[in-house]
Formats: sequence, structure tokens, C-alpha cells
Amino acid sequence: MEVHHHPHIEKKTFKEYFLEFLMIFLAVTMGFIAENIREHVTEHRNANVLAQSLFEDVKKDTASLHFLIAFSTKKINAADSLLAISHTSRSTWNVASFYSNMVLMVTAFPFKSTDGTLTQMKTSGTLRYFNQPLVNIINAYDVQLRKTVYRDEVEDRGIWILADLDFNIINLEAISDFRFNKSSTHEMYIKINNKETTDKMINFISLGKGFRIRSLQEYEEQLKIAEKLIEALKKEYELENE
Repeated sequence: MEVHHHPHIEKKTFKEYFLEFLMIFLAVTMGFIAENIREHVTEHRNANVLAQSLFEDVKKDTASLHFLIAFSTKKINAADSLLAISHTSRSTWNVASFYSNMVLMVTAFPFKSTDGTLTQMKTSGTLRYFNQPLVNIINAYDVQLRKTVYRDEVEDRGIWILADLDFNIINLEAISDFRFNKSSTHEMYIKINNKETTDKMINFISLGKGFRIRSLQEYEEQLKIAEKLIEALKKEYELENE
């Protein structure tokens, strides 16, 4: 009859158990730290890419805003010229001046933001890549953008009110010639022969002027925040204008 001898298993000491635990703990901890570092590096790299893209977008917006601010000044001046004409005797009206100024009153260039990067950041949650002061400026820019777009929409409705009157008193073919800087080959008539129509036109032009003044205020505020955002991005990510 064979006798089986069980191998002798030495019991580990507390110190050995502790060392094994320590090694496992350190391995897990180092893996966790390495993963955090990898995520941080990835987020930092992505933040740089987004910052550069946002920087370029906002620069395009500032160019548009500078154009719209200059156009707004012309449009407000055109309204003043039309109001001055309207308050004089009908027989003294300069028809060419009336038409050239009316073109500006029925023309609009709504602000179209280059907001692809901003929209991506909002929908993907990547705003978290940026520090809070910078996020605050980005959010302020986004809030102002909605105000600016709203004012443009309001003015657009006002233009159609004035256009409805223009359909009855002026030649839109001649207006089109002026709008595209062409020599007009169409009759420039003004079918205003009574005070009631003159007063109605004065009211519509005054309304349009008010709309444009409000739009101008929003453009200027949008530009102010845009320039602040550009400077913040340049400072944080060492960006330069090309």
C-alpha cells in the first residue's frame, strides 16, 4: 500500500502578503496615472486644435462685423438724407438722391457667424477642455450672437414693411440698377402726391433707421466680445494672426 505524502506548503508571512499587495496596488495606481496622463495629453492636443479653429472662425466674424458696422453708418445716413428730403417741398426732391438712398434702406446683409467650431464644441462637450475664464468669454460670445441674429430678423421684417410701400411709389427696376451699380435705363418716378403717403413714408424710414441703430449696437457689442475672445485665445494658446 502506497503512502502519499502531501507537499509541505510554507505559510507566507505578513510581510510577504503586504509586499504582494503593495506591488498590485502600485501597478494599478501607475496604470491609472498613465491613463490620466494620456487623456490629459489628448485633451490638451484637441484643445489646441479647437482653439486654432475657433480663433480662425472668430477672425472671420470680426471681418464681417467691421463691414456691417460700416454699412450701418451708411444706412443710417441714407435714412437721414431721405427724411431731410421728405420734409421739403415735393417739387424740390432730387430723384437720383432719393433712389440711391432708398436702395440702402431696402438692403440688408444679415450677420452670418462662422460658428462651425463653436457648434461642435457645444454639442460634443469639448468646452470642458478650456479653462473657466475662457469658457465664460465663449459663452458670452454665443449669447450675444443670438441677440445679434434676433435684431437682424426684426430689421428684415421692417424692411418688408417699407418695401410694401415702395411697390406703390417707386420703380423697382431702377432701384435694382442702383443696387448693382449700373447706369439706370429705367424711369425713376416717385408716385407721392399727397401728405398722407409722405407721412407714411417718413414713418417707415424712421422705423427702419431705428431698427438699424439697434442692429448697429448689437454688431458693436458682438465685435467687442469677439476681439476679447481672440486676445484670450492668443494668450492661452500662443496663437498669432497669419
